[in-house]
Amino acid sequence: MNSTFDPRDAARFLRTLRVATQTAIALNDLDRAGERMRPVSTFAALAAKGTEEWRFPAAGILSGDGLVLARLEHEGDEAKVLTLQAQGVVGLNAYARRGVKVRLGDALQIDGVFDRDGRLHVVLDADALTRADFSRLEIELLDLQP
Repeated sequence: MNSTFDPRDAARFLRTLRVATQTAIALNDLDRAGERMRPVSTFAALAAKGTEEWRFPAAGILSGDGLVLARLEHEGDEAKVLTLQAQGVVGLNAYARRGVKVRLGDALQIDGVFDRDGRLHVVLDADALTRADFSRLEIELLDLQP
């Protein structure tokens, strides 16, 4: 056994201890929350309402957790498609073949299921577009088990 004190080893040990403690606390919080907690992904309010319609950035809007990318695509004059695409391996594991509730503000909620490629297409007609609030876009997982 080495009786010398190395500050680098002490710092490494303290970082490991901090990560282990934070992980244990997070797991405990998840266990206590149980069924009451539903994972919800929110999106930054980067969609802007123009004089007549919503404008999205060309690259889309990334969710706060970085797992889903939202794009608003035009499908003719009357309908638009909100495309949600899971990002990366973690996003695919979290969303592929999972049921979700898409909330566009308080007035519009749509249920859907991501496909095996982690993609969900939500068709919005003229009525839905008038009620939708894209600046308050949220996705809630409905089934907690994959």
